[in-house]
Amino acid sequence: MVKVLLIEDDETIGELVKYNLERKGFTVEWLLSGKEALKKLKEEAYGVIILDLMLPEVDGLELCRKIREGEKNRETPVIVLTALSDEDTKVKGFSIGADDYVTKPFSMKELIARIEALLRRVGYNKPELLEFEGIVENKRSKTVTVDGEPIYLTKTELQLLEFFLENPERLFTREELLKNIWGEEHSETTRTVDVYISRLRKKLGEKGKYLKTLPRLGYKLTKEL
Repeated sequence: MVKVLLIEDDETIGELVKYNLERKGFTVEWLLSGKEALKKLKEEAYGVIILDLMLPEVDGLELCRKIREGEKNRETPVIVLTALSDEDTKVKGFSIGADDYVTKPFSMKELIARIEALLRRVGYNKPELLEFEGIVENKRSKTVTVDGEPIYLTKTELQLLEFFLENPERLFTREELLKNIWGEEHSETTRTVDVYISRLRKKLGEKGKYLKTLPRLGYKLTKEL
């Protein structure tokens, strides 16, 4: 999974971006200040950095400059996310190393599309093999094995398993699973999710125990039994 560093002091926007990116399978670390971000950027490497310009303590332009001068994230794609839309600010942002510029208010679909485009540009590829406790999916061949033995899954069962394999240890409500597997315009009920989870568990055999139900909350693929 791609690790995203989100630096945004507006809590409403921060929560919105974090929630939607995590739904798409990204791991998101959200910080509220430029000073805090400077410390983190020296300690950890990220796949993408989303950066507001008007930040407390250290502003976004200075932070972007520091990112490009540093070691761990010098080559990391940086997306500026800000209400400042004037041409001079954009030019300055690009000149000090920003890779893309998204102005507020913005569309989450557009932001996610821009992130994915940047990742393709820098050559990021999702792994072809997904593995969890002996459950292995080859995404290229669309095949699944359990402890080395092949199992057959329908298209929807495979999509459901792949989603969990890409997001292990994360809890998803039935509604979230419906949107991610069946799409925003689906006509299914939450009972549909329960039926497919049950089918998937049976096909996984003994490994089906890792697909855990949390009563009234949803499902997650977890080692916590």
